Amino acid sequence: MGHLSILKISILIIFIFTFTSCSSLPENRQWNTAEEVRLDTFELQVGDILVKNKKPNPISWYGHAAIMVDDVNIGDYPKVGIGYYEVDAYSWLYEKRKVVVLRYKNFDERFKRKLLENIEIYKDRGYWIGFDKKNSKRFYCSQFVWYLYWKTAQDLGYELDLDTDGGPLVFPYDFLRSDDLIQVPFGPR
Repeated sequence: MGHLSILKISILIIFIFTFTSCSSLPENRQWNTAEEVRLDTFELQVGDILVKNKKPNPISWYGHAAIMVDDVNIGDYPKVGIGYYEVDAYSWLYEKRKVVVLRYKNFDERFKRKLLENIEIYKDRGYWIGFDKKNSKRFYCSQFVWYLYWKTAQDLGYELDLDTDGGPLVFPYDFLRSDDLIQVPFGPR
């Protein structure tokens, strides 16, 4: 393959990634500052999905997503070269970005137990962005969160797809449009 062909393919991939994730916040959602959420981290619960806003750099073009794995820690696949890690919510929210916290509206103790089991099973994978969101060999941030919810529902005998556009990739902003997730309010009330 020639240099020009590789360049064309690279440009096409960048174009696809740039224009395939939703770009605006739905009307029924609002951004909180990371500081607002950080001040009330005691409101966070196991299974909550945290979505950070997009930034104008390649690592953050699509935002970022992670999941609460206990009452104080977040499970995250942050970037290439770093697999899964856990960090306290306060530290994860230190970056000056906007955040939306989402909670599965049918979350109960049965779902929680199975979700926690699945976190333990799938958290040891490496980081990779692939074009099959059901592949559990490697994960990226939003795929890991999506997969945990999808697999947990499968294990409990029902269908759940938090990826609102249904494509082969799931982006952090896809969670923002899901009718199965409610926003947890933070900040001035």
